[in-house]
Amino acid sequence: MSGADRAARFSFAPTRRGLALGVAAVGLVGATNRLLAADELASGQFRDEAAALLRRERPNWQLELPADPTVLKIDRELVYLNNLYQTVGGYPQPQRDAGILRFFDAMMAGFGESDVKTFEAARARLRARLVNAAAAGVYGDDDKRALLTRPFSLKARIAYVIDNPQTMAFVSKGRLDLWGVTAEALHATAVENLEAISREVAIEPHAPDSGLGLFVILKGPSGYEAARVLAPKFMERMSEELGPEHFVAAPCRDLLVAWRSVDCSIKPQLAAQVTKYATLDAHRLTDELFVWSANGLRGLSPAELAEHGRS
Repeated sequence: MSGADRAARFSFAPTRRGLALGVAAVGLVGATNRLLAADELASGQFRDEAAALLRRERPNWQLELPADPTVLKIDRELVYLNNLYQTVGGYPQPQRDAGILRFFDAMMAGFGESDVKTFEAARARLRARLVNAAAAGVYGDDDKRALLTRPFSLKARIAYVIDNPQTMAFVSKGRLDLWGVTAEALHATAVENLEAISREVAIEPHAPDSGLGLFVILKGPSGYEAARVLAPKFMERMSEELGPEHFVAAPCRDLLVAWRSVDCSIKPQLAAQVTKYATLDAHRLTDELFVWSANGLRGLSPAELAEHGRS
């Protein structure tokens, strides 16, 4: 089989929160098929199960079900269920229920850590993240609780989180007034911290089994793989492997794909898989393709889109 048809194999060597990842990949389609398979998480079935359990066992908690089926809101705090599902998804029911309750009890205990009153207290834990532009509006029900974001592309925006051992708390617009800082200062700090946690992330280019060119796949549980496109020094390291100008895509939260611009023979196949991830993954972001260079990111020209089978 060609590199575009073989199953991808990802090898992880994560530290806490997956900040140091070693990724090996020899293809993309097989991994896409596994990732995009319908499951209890993407359908919302797992969230409904967890919500029913919490309403029964933790009746004093205020639960809400946002539009994203992988997110549960508890006492107005967002909880992402991906890691929990990966942990307890295969357990028999009694152990599964116990694991869900342990997770949420620890999560609730950790929410106080996110309620930082000053910018200095939050500074070291701020990180930049990408979010789907259409979904960004569901994370707040009033102006001050709405997500603080800035434009990234037509279909994605840059948001910010306070990183904690148990959860990642999004930064709301009201935080700026509480902390007395500008959006620019917060953005600069969040990108600097993202850069710092990306220094040890390995970038390992691979060639298709047949054809030309090199590509890189970064996939992991850290929650920041796609966001690394926002880290200039990290992307400079990527350019050392793929050339000073190369293509890049961030289709979902836990995936970043990059490939050479001059001689990659599987551009249409890569673009097609980016579309699948961005359409069906539980943490989808954008199907857009970009060119990275020392001048930053830009969208593809009509000729470049045609090379990828897009008009």
